[in-house]
Amino acid sequence: MIKYSLTALTLLATPALAQDSAVFGGPYAGAIAGYDHVILSDGTDSASKDGLAYGAVIGYDAALGRGVIGVEGEISGSTAKERARDVFATGDTVNLHAARDLYAGIRGGFLVTPDTLVYVKGGYVNGRANVSYTLGGTTTTDGSSVDGWRVGAGIEQAFGLFKARLEYRYSDYGQFSYASTNLGIDAKRHQVVAGLFANF
Repeated sequence: MIKYSLTALTLLATPALAQDSAVFGGPYAGAIAGYDHVILSDGTDSASKDGLAYGAVIGYDAALGRGVIGVEGEISGSTAKERARDVFATGDTVNLHAARDLYAGIRGGFLVTPDTLVYVKGGYVNGRANVSYTLGGTTTTDGSSVDGWRVGAGIEQAFGLFKARLEYRYSDYGQFSYASTNLGIDAKRHQVVAGLFANF
C-alpha cells in the first residue's frame, strides 16, 4: 500500500515540476526600473551623470531542456542629463538629456533550479538624446539618435506565472550629433535594473 502511495505521489509531482520550468517558455511582458550611469567623453575630457532608468519589456523564451533561449525588445527612458561648455565656440553650452532608448536582442541562459534562470544577453540599441545649444543668449533645441550595441547578464526568479529579474547591462552608442554636425562626444552607459514580468 505504501509502495503504491509513493508511486502516485511521484506521478503527481512530475507534472508540477514541469509546469514550474515552463514559466520560462512563451511570451512575456513587464516593466523595469533602476540605476543609470551615463558617461560622455570628447576624447580629452569625460563626464558622467547618474539617473533613474525606467521602461517596458516584451519578449519570448523557448525552453531547451535546462537551457533557455529567447528574443527581447525594450523601450526605456532616463532622468540622466549632462552639460558641456566651449564645444563649438568659447562661451557656448551644449545640454544633453537622455531620452528614449530602444533595444532589440537575444538572450540565452541556464536553469540552475526549475524556478531560477541565469542568463546573458546582447543586441542592437538606439539611443536618443534631446540636445539644446546656447550661444550669446540664444538657445536652439534638436534631437539626436545614435545606433549602438548592448551586452548584459542577469538572474531571473519565477513565482508562479510571475518572474522577477536583476540585471546589469552596458551600452555603447558611438558619437552624438547636433543639427547633422558631429559633436565628437562619445556616449556609453552602465545600468543595473530590476524588473517584474508576467507570462501571457
